[in-house]
Amino acid sequence: MFLHNFALSKMRKRKFSNRSYGRKRKNERRFWPWVVALLVLLALVVLMLPLIPPSEKGLAHSTALMERVDYYEVSLDGRPMFRLNNIDNWIVSRMSTDMSDTTVAELKHFFGMWARRTFSPLCHGRLLVTGADTSTWNADKARQAIAALNDKRGILQQRMQMMEKRIDELQYFLRVHKVTDEGFNVVAYWLERAVGELQSVRQVAEVMEDSTSLDRMQVRLVQEYTLLYIDTAGTKHRVPCQILKADTIGGKYLVQTKDRWMPDSICPQYYSEAAWLFSEEKTKHLHTPADTANARIHIDEAFYRGETDANWVPNGHGIMRSTNGKVYDGMWKAGKRNGFGISMDSDGRLRVGEWLEDVYQGERLTYTVDHVYGIDISRHQHEKGKKRYGINWSQLRISSLGTKSKKRISGTVDYPVTFCFVKSTEGTTIRNQYYAADCRAARSQGIHVGSYHFFSLKSSARDQATSFLRYSSFPKGDLPPVLDVEPTNAQIKAYGGTEKLLQAIRTWLHVVEQAVGVRPILYVNQYFVTHHLAEAHDIKRDYQVWIARYGEYKPDVRLAVWQLSPDGRAKGIQGEVDINVFNGYRDQFEDFLEEHSIQ
Repeated sequence: MFLHNFALSKMRKRKFSNRSYGRKRKNERRFWPWVVALLVLLALVVLMLPLIPPSEKGLAHSTALMERVDYYEVSLDGRPMFRLNNIDNWIVSRMSTDMSDTTVAELKHFFGMWARRTFSPLCHGRLLVTGADTSTWNADKARQAIAALNDKRGILQQRMQMMEKRIDELQYFLRVHKVTDEGFNVVAYWLERAVGELQSVRQVAEVMEDSTSLDRMQVRLVQEYTLLYIDTAGTKHRVPCQILKADTIGGKYLVQTKDRWMPDSICPQYYSEAAWLFSEEKTKHLHTPADTANARIHIDEAFYRGETDANWVPNGHGIMRSTNGKVYDGMWKAGKRNGFGISMDSDGRLRVGEWLEDVYQGERLTYTVDHVYGIDISRHQHEKGKKRYGINWSQLRISSLGTKSKKRISGTVDYPVTFCFVKSTEGTTIRNQYYAADCRAARSQGIHVGSYHFFSLKSSARDQATSFLRYSSFPKGDLPPVLDVEPTNAQIKAYGGTEKLLQAIRTWLHVVEQAVGVRPILYVNQYFVTHHLAEAHDIKRDYQVWIARYGEYKPDVRLAVWQLSPDGRAKGIQGEVDINVFNGYRDQFEDFLEEHSIQ
């Protein structure tokens, strides 16, 4: 009985198990189609995602600003010899034999887009950059560059001449300024840089003189990428990148941050792995990015490195170096030079001072007792209408620099009069009756005296020079004689034009120089320098210039004396008087006297 019941139980369990297994198999047959359908749907979604047009917000969050550093490395017998940033234009190319010098590199900025593969949900720090380059650097181009080096030998001489001009300008600025003057340390820095660069160019020129060296040279293009990113807290990041894939002909680069770093807020866009391209809509966005991603670091063929605002627009202190050799080191505001800075042109010209909305205003002095001041006088300091006045030379001190322009003054204006120019003659018929007495009185007080002639367009330059020499005195130690030229544009036109006037000026200067033994000083205003003297490079080169400019800023030329005010005041003189400042300090004034005073 027991065995019968046990067998019956087994049969019942087997029958129940067969029914459960059948139901399970039936459920599985119903489940798998859904799984397959879901997978197919998911695959379709993944395939369709790249085809969905991104929103403007999504595009804005996918754009990134990239920086690329380019430089060429020239080696001799496998040993790096020098770096330069432009293999084609050696006239303005930055060059250095210091192989750790990164300042020779060319900075280029362009836009990229955070990217991810079609079937990958992760970005892994990848960025696609378009428009980065349209040329290819390969062995053929390297050989062409080496072959072209033979043509650079003469160009290197021009390069050295340009650098020598820049060094001369920088040295001149330091000679006539003190370390306490604004910009002194910056100019000293660039002088050191220029001297080092000139030395590098000379070393390169020496190597290039050996014609056999060309066969042993190699040229290598070095490119380094950096991601520029500002997080939500306003912190700026510079993240090094590496190239994963490059199409130099098409100008496309696939780069990746070296540690696969990427910000949390980005919205990477899909790209095709086979063609690694974006849709036309997305690539257009790279050339017309949203305002929040805008950058004006590339300015008129110039490349900038320094402080920026939240949109990478130059703002604060920064250095701009252009492809034609110009340099600006100073303050920026909203992408324009604004504030104090120094500028160096490729022709050697140096400008130090203040800028406003990209326009150079000039150098603004801080007036202190350390400067060397003087006056210039004529009969107008003795005659006011029908009244006659004398000058109390023993009490003579400058008490006001005038009010016609803003001036930055440190301390109280109470300056000694170190020099005085006295009018002697005008044309061929006018003489200053107070000339002789004023000269004697000034010399008796230890004031350095100079005589000046007011040029007339009504008589010949030679006759005027002869009259000036006849009625003026030039004792040993006096300042050089001065030619005062102040015609209007209408008078110059009626006289016969700028060239005729310049020739008359040359005649007067030459006649007086031959008679006195020192080169005279030319007195003109800023307008005359800019619009007329620009055509007389020999006069600017050979003669000291005294400029009248009644503005806030110092004249933008090399000069001996600056007449800064026509309405100054001096104790001992009745009424207004012209105030002048020597271009330099006491030591430079002593050097000026030793070199240019009458012997």
